[in-house]
Amino acid sequence: MYSVDTIVLSFFIYSLLGWVCEVVYCSIPKRRFVNRGFLYGPYLPIYGTGATLVVVLMQPVIGSWPLVFILSLLLTSALEYITSFLLEKLFHVKLWDYSSYPLNINGRVCALNSTLFGLLSLFIVYIVNTPIQRFLFGLDETMVDILSLLVVAIMSADAAVTVVRMTAFQKAMKDLSLAKEEAEARLHLVLDQLSPSALELVKGRLAHEIEERKERWYRSAKHFIASNPSLTVRRDDLRKQWELAKASYDEIVARRRSERKARRKDK
Repeated sequence: MYSVDTIVLSFFIYSLLGWVCEVVYCSIPKRRFVNRGFLYGPYLPIYGTGATLVVVLMQPVIGSWPLVFILSLLLTSALEYITSFLLEKLFHVKLWDYSSYPLNINGRVCALNSTLFGLLSLFIVYIVNTPIQRFLFGLDETMVDILSLLVVAIMSADAAVTVVRMTAFQKAMKDLSLAKEEAEARLHLVLDQLSPSALELVKGRLAHEIEERKERWYRSAKHFIASNPSLTVRRDDLRKQWELAKASYDEIVARRRSERKARRKDK
């Protein structure tokens, strides 16, 4: 019988395993480490939630693997769709988009991923879950209580930090757009009033201000964009800001990669 504490620890273990799977899946094609996830820690709560729901809710039908596959496929697809919808409503961003995949629903879920989640659920239910539960039920009860509280505290703190950082991410995106508009307006006002040398000085100062805003944006956006390369802003009124901000982010990334290559050559 599952207790609240064992469910919490199962959730954490599957969140961690999900993060490992995503990192491997995304890092191999890019040939570099890709730290996946919306949160900062090495875990993906959507995987933890999906796997925990599957292992708990599939117990009554565990004798029929085709039924487990179909129900798990539907359950995990619904979870992925709801998660995508809530993230978009809360933060105005979309972390993944399957619009280019066949048989997708609003770009939030697609047949390929849903099938893979169904197969993964079979692997979890019939192979992975038994040793995990044996390990958890073998722990001292006090240890289970302490670990579950620790998991809740760590992941809650991570979620709070992520919300704060996402707010800073959105603010920095708006600030960058405003800075560019203000710079263009200021330059237009003095365009016919200054000598060429003075005008170049003003342009230099404005360019420096823009670069500072770009760096501030880069620091705010680095985690979210690097760990979610398909991230897009869905609100129409923010799309122009996002396009400018994303271009600035790509520019800084390209520049830093070039600088690293140059330093390696110098060595």
